[in-house]
Amino acid sequence: MAASTGGGTGWYKGKVKAVQSGDCLVVMALSSNRPGPPPEKTITLASLISPRLARRGGVDEPFAWDSREYLRKLCIGKEVIFRVEYSVPSIAREFGSVYLGDKNVAMLVVSEGWAKGQQKGEVSPYVAELLHLEEQAKQQGLGQWSKVPGAAEASIRNLPPSAVGDPSNLDAMGLLAENKGRSMEAIVEQVRDGSTVRVYLLPDFQFVQVFVAGIQAPSMGRRAVTETVVETDLTSDKQNGDVSADEPQADLTSAQRLTASSAPSAEVSPDPFAPEAKYFTEVRCLNRDVRIVLEGVDKFSNLIGSVYYPEGESAKDLALELVENGLAKYVEWSANMMEDDAKRRLKAAELQAKKTRLRIWTNYVPPVTNSMAIHDQNFIGKVVEVVSGDCIIVSDDSIPYGSLLAERRVNLSSIRCPKMGNPRRDEKPAPYAREAKEFLRTRLIGKQVTVQMEYSRKVTMADGTVAAATPASADSRVMDFGSVFLMSPVKGDGDDASAAVPSGTGNQQPGLNVAELVVGRGFGT
Repeated sequence: MAASTGGGTGWYKGKVKAVQSGDCLVVMALSSNRPGPPPEKTITLASLISPRLARRGGVDEPFAWDSREYLRKLCIGKEVIFRVEYSVPSIAREFGSVYLGDKNVAMLVVSEGWAKGQQKGEVSPYVAELLHLEEQAKQQGLGQWSKVPGAAEASIRNLPPSAVGDPSNLDAMGLLAENKGRSMEAIVEQVRDGSTVRVYLLPDFQFVQVFVAGIQAPSMGRRAVTETVVETDLTSDKQNGDVSADEPQADLTSAQRLTASSAPSAEVSPDPFAPEAKYFTEVRCLNRDVRIVLEGVDKFSNLIGSVYYPEGESAKDLALELVENGLAKYVEWSANMMEDDAKRRLKAAELQAKKTRLRIWTNYVPPVTNSMAIHDQNFIGKVVEVVSGDCIIVSDDSIPYGSLLAERRVNLSSIRCPKMGNPRRDEKPAPYAREAKEFLRTRLIGKQVTVQMEYSRKVTMADGTVAAATPASADSRVMDFGSVFLMSPVKGDGDDASAAVPSGTGNQQPGLNVAELVVGRGFGT
């Protein structure tokens, strides 16, 4: 599965992708000749046995978590050299030797007291050294051989119901109310797809599923399974969590098999780029220390949150990285739980990925639109009429007074205000339409403004909706949209002035953005 270190030696290079227990890790190839994620192999350290983590409804053996954590922190994300020493087909496990640099990983684990050697059946070629190191660790009282009174009992985690296979007892709303917006330490235990992770929230070990806020990665589909799903471990060189229903399988921790249950037998294939999105998240987050910021819950009480993983000295936003790499799309309903800056970054990243047709956007075709960009039509003029809360008439200073072209109707781009109605059709103004118009009139009439025209759009005369892409008719007209900036904010109106960009900024606007002013006062959306 990985590049061999020498012809016929059986030694291979790889990178540790996951650590399932104190004596078991998942190693993936450094490269692959086939498309998609590289192959991987689950290796149990030969002639070694570590304390077992809690299964569904059970408890940890003493020092089980400490043992797993030692191996995780030692190996996760590191390049290793490994060799399969023997396999046990009845439990579908492969046992091997793993080297981190020039250090034998099994020897490191035993020497620190986090596992013990065993001589049953086939054995590691290093079994003698392992047994010797075990005796030394016992004498020194290291790890599970600690001589401190009560150390064994203290090492057993007090797991909440969610961590031992009973997620129904998780109070998602209570957890959100207590921690909303707060950065929480967590360890990712499973990646369901690129935008869904299952994590331990520390220090209480709540085991929860978190949907990444603001995005959705392609679905991994659904495998055909029988009605009863056995709690099993990942023991083949499949992707993490991707075990086919007919494989012989071995025991697994409850946290990793929280979702084992009855399921429909129909198989649904993964969406395009779903394995790539899942792999992207796995290599950055699986078994890593991350930060979770809970943003909200959906109608099914599923937790929605932002995930931040470490990269060097900085923290990366998983949602933004997935979208920037064309492996997830922006989702408005969950993005609305986030801060405005985070939403804007996600939207901009998706737009760029669409423009470059990156991965999931490979076959993206922009929707047909009646909008046309307006180029080189910026001008300065005086506001001579306010038609509504989002439409004004400006007299262009560059055109001679009295010319029919001097007065230009400008609709504020990207916002919508209550409609003024149409007396000819007996249409009454919408609620707050008059207030919105009056608000704008008192601030703009007779004032000098800068107008940046942006686009034009064909709309129906009847209700102002976008017209279909058909030849012009008597029932539609073309409207011009742009941004309007008030060059001198109203004196004494601090709220209005605060919408202007402070002087000295790198991307300074030519004045107070009128659209922002309208939206900020609640007269537009």
